[in-house]
Amino acid sequence: MLLPSTETLRPEDLDLVVVALPTTMQPDVCADLLSRGLRVLTEKPVAADAEGAAVLAAASGVSERLMVGYTLHQHPAAPVVSQWVRDHDVVAVSVRSVAHKQKVDSWRADPKEGGVAVINGIHAIELVSSWFDGDPRVLATSASSSLYGSPVPEHVVATLEFPEGTVFNLQSYWSPWQESQGLNQGDWSLTIDVLASTGRMLWSNDSLHAWERDGSQYEKTFDPSDLFLRQAESALRFCSGETPAVTFAQALRATEIADALLAAVASRAKDELAP
Repeated sequence: MLLPSTETLRPEDLDLVVVALPTTMQPDVCADLLSRGLRVLTEKPVAADAEGAAVLAAASGVSERLMVGYTLHQHPAAPVVSQWVRDHDVVAVSVRSVAHKQKVDSWRADPKEGGVAVINGIHAIELVSSWFDGDPRVLATSASSSLYGSPVPEHVVATLEFPEGTVFNLQSYWSPWQESQGLNQGDWSLTIDVLASTGRMLWSNDSLHAWERDGSQYEKTFDPSDLFLRQAESALRFCSGETPAVTFAQALRATEIADALLAAVASRAKDELAP
């Protein structure tokens, strides 16, 4: 059924409203739905930047009735890696996140959307930041638009450091080449390498490999799964009262970190252009 607007939606008629729009459009739509008492699942991130998320922060029920769709949490490896991080003294986390795109156009090519760091890299930013306390400091950044020639950053490399000293290295880019293995039918290639003083864990798409300092090893391979289907199952539990894996507060934190990263990219570009 096609409706002329969201104004006709009523909480007594619906269990959940799913919002999947360009990042700059989502906050206003979600805030309106929440203010009218609806339960909402919104595509990540909550906004293109923290300023855009302000309207959501002021919406009623944002902490109880909003689920943010960070699908990485739906992978069965995510809780295993998260527990491993909690059990070890982590020195550094290195992430390579590559999304296959034949071209970068439409809303993805809009500079207001933030480019690849906000649209793809934000998955890793959110997950890694959920493991550590405090706001990380951006140590170094580099960005390029040479892969497609679009007006947004298509390849971003950054190094950040959390207050307790853990270093976070991130490489995120859109790729015209589809890799042989990856999440969501090969459209997303992800590697997360966690280095600790007492061991190492490597999450590569659907496989895990852990090494402990005593010489023991652990390997596990997961069957490929549809992360969006898993998210839909999680959303049903959310409708029944379960707290989502990513709440507004954590999603906003990831957006604020992405803001700091992009500000560093812009500052570096400005310095390079200065005479």
